[in-house]
Amino acid sequence: MAGSLLDRVCCWIAWGGIDERFAPGADALASGFPRNGQSCRPGADPRAIADWQERHGYQLPHGLQAWLRLSNGLFGSGPFIHPISAIGPMIPFARVPEMIVQPESWFELGNPSRETICIDLAYRLPGGGYPIFTSGDDESNSPPRIIARSFEEWFLELLRSEGHEYWFEPGFRDFGNPWQSHRKYVGPPVLPPRLLAFAESVARLQSSEVDEGRIAASVGISRAEVESIFRYLQHSPALSATNRASGM
Repeated sequence: MAGSLLDRVCCWIAWGGIDERFAPGADALASGFPRNGQSCRPGADPRAIADWQERHGYQLPHGLQAWLRLSNGLFGSGPFIHPISAIGPMIPFARVPEMIVQPESWFELGNPSRETICIDLAYRLPGGGYPIFTSGDDESNSPPRIIARSFEEWFLELLRSEGHEYWFEPGFRDFGNPWQSHRKYVGPPVLPPRLLAFAESVARLQSSEVDEGRIAASVGISRAEVESIFRYLQHSPALSATNRASGM
């Protein structure tokens, strides 16, 4: 679809059945995004979106799919929303207490400037959608934070805020830690009985800060199988208590 950012936003709101009272004003869009038409791109081929979902095994929220069909990304000084080809597994920039292995459902949605914007596609928050969160940054002592309860909530506020990273403004109240929320709403992955037999040994070695390669060699399984056990164990309250005691 060709057209201005305003045209595409109006179309997106109509497609999503969003109350027009929450729509950004034309002035906010004009002042917050490039005036040379470079904030938008041609829409993504729906087949590319379907291929992404099949490849990664997760469904993108309908609001994000709708926007990508209108414009394959959204751009300011950096990408607020990546093109579909660039949406991929989140790259960690901050240590997350009590998490051993990053959930496979965490994807980087955009990278506007200070921290990447990510989405957890494993669950929907009660009364909301897939949570949007920041990656965090250890260098600036900034932990990961859930900044919106759905893509639509985040996108509308971003547009209304003239493209400012409003989640860094003084007084902004976030919605908690993305890993704690993930563990609350997503159960542990199913572990085959064969690997379950190794879980206690792997947990003991992991709490002693033995790396996964050495753990694999020690117990006689592959590194991929060790990672599967890690994904199972990190949902365990007992392991979390062990990690807290060891300062992780």
